[in-house]
Amino acid sequence: MKFIKGKDSFENKISLQDEKNNLNFSFGGNGDLYWTLNSKDNVYDNNIFTITKENYNIYALFAQLFIDIKEINIFNDDDVSFYFDDECERLEYLKEKAIDNELKKERYRLNNLANYNSLYNDDTKTITWYSDEAPYDEANYVTIKHVEDCFEIEFNIQHSKDGFTKDFHSKHNIPIRFSNSGSRYNDFSILFMRMYNNLGELDDVNDIGHQICVEEYLYNEKVKKLTK
Repeated sequence: MKFIKGKDSFENKISLQDEKNNLNFSFGGNGDLYWTLNSKDNVYDNNIFTITKENYNIYALFAQLFIDIKEINIFNDDDVSFYFDDECERLEYLKEKAIDNELKKERYRLNNLANYNSLYNDDTKTITWYSDEAPYDEANYVTIKHVEDCFEIEFNIQHSKDGFTKDFHSKHNIPIRFSNSGSRYNDFSILFMRMYNNLGELDDVNDIGHQICVEEYLYNEKVKKLTK
């Protein structure tokens, strides 16, 4: 898998490339984030992009995104406890803050706030995001599924009752929009933006020669054994 960062006159773009597809991440001039599956052939024949531990820094960002969605880590975690002179008061503040955040998270689960229960399914370990480009029953959608040592990212389109699809797509592209204003998933778009920004900070995962961590080494050794 190749990792490529670039910029044109319209947007900042990050791409992951395998033998079949490109998975592009771009931040547009409208202030929204886009994920696009691009294929030189027919994207509908190969609509899954797999993130493995071959580049562990990239895998780790998807793992963190998965945890953040599952745990509803959308609340402001800025630590203002340095304002407290008394250590007991500081600890009490942090305790109350943690309890308050857990109560907020429980309300999201019980009341399906921001469509949380359709965004994350704990039984199947799957995240599903319907593009903010079109209404729910017409939008393209992407699923992120945690499967053993990898994340499977699957892009799909929807067919309406008349057989036509309403959201934009082509033979070679399926785009997904993550709106930072007015999304059906509200503040959960923050987590995808956070991952995109962290991807942009990576600079040592370009092919051969980057520093290999233990997890990446073990994965590569596992692949070698399976191919023998």
